[in-house]
Amino acid sequence: MRQAVLIFACFSGLCAGSLVSGQSTISDKPLELSTSSGIWAALLPGYELGVDANGATAFRDNLDDVGTISQLKLVRRFLGTRTSFELKGFYANAESLTRSGLVGIDIPSPITGANSGFSLGRPSVRSEVDHYGVDIALRDTWRTSIGGLSAGGAFSYMAFDQDFDLDYGPTQLFRETLESDLRGGKAFVGWDGCWRGRQTNIDFAVGAFDMNVDYGFDGQTIPGSLSTEFQDTVYTFESSFTTRTTLFGYQVAWTLGATYFSDLPLIEHNVGSPATINTDDAVTISGLLEFSI
Repeated sequence: MRQAVLIFACFSGLCAGSLVSGQSTISDKPLELSTSSGIWAALLPGYELGVDANGATAFRDNLDDVGTISQLKLVRRFLGTRTSFELKGFYANAESLTRSGLVGIDIPSPITGANSGFSLGRPSVRSEVDHYGVDIALRDTWRTSIGGLSAGGAFSYMAFDQDFDLDYGPTQLFRETLESDLRGGKAFVGWDGCWRGRQTNIDFAVGAFDMNVDYGFDGQTIPGSLSTEFQDTVYTFESSFTTRTTLFGYQVAWTLGATYFSDLPLIEHNVGSPATINTDDAVTISGLLEFSI
C-alpha cells in the first residue's frame, strides 16, 4: 500500500499551499467546546485468504472503505499567557462487503494451515473497522507578522478494531479479529491566519506509538479458536486544514484531515502453518463539519 504515501503527501501539500495571509485569528475566548461529524475514509492493509478454482484469491477485501466520523473537542486558553490546553476525542466506523461468483475454493485453516476444500458456493467477506481515540495536548502560540505560530505536544491513544466474517453461500466459515491499541505522543506545529478572508488554521504533527495487537480466530464450519499477540512501533504523520465560515446564520468550521501510519497489522494466511501478523502502511482521511457548543 505504498500509494498511501503519495496520497498523504498530496494532501499535506494542499494544506501548506493554502497559507496566504499573516493576520492572526487566535480566539480570545477562554473556553471553547465544539462537536463535529462527517465522512471518514480508511485506506488500511488489505485482507486475502485462499484461492478459488480459477487460481484467484477466494476471499479478498482491499479495505479502502468510506464511513463516518464524530469528534468532540475542548480548548481551554489561559488568557494573559500563550498557553492553551486541548482535549479531543473521536470515533469513526466503516464497513464493507465483498462477494465472488459461484466457485469452488481451497482455504487454509488459520490454526494449522491445512487446506479445506469447498465447492459450488459464493465466497463473501464482511469487514468492519472501528477507529477511536483521544488526544491531550498543550500548545503555545505566538502572534507574529505572518500570523499566529504555535507548537506543542500531546499524549495520544488510538485504537483500530477490525472484524472479518467469512461466509460461503449460507455457510458461516469463521471470524477473524484484529484489535490494535496505539499509545504514544505527538509533537506538532501550527499556523492561524486568513484564507480568502476566512479564519483558517493549519496543523502538522509527527507521532511515535507503541502498538499492541490482539489477533483472534473464532471457528464455525472450520472449527477451533486461536489468539495471539503482536507488538510494533508505529510512526504517524498528520496534517489538517480548518477554515471557518457562516452557514444558515451560524458560525461553522470545515476541516480536512489526513493521517499516515507507517505500520498497521495485516493477517497473513500460510498454507501448512498458522496465520501470522505482518504490517503495512495506511492512511486515514476525514472531512468534518464543526459546530461550537
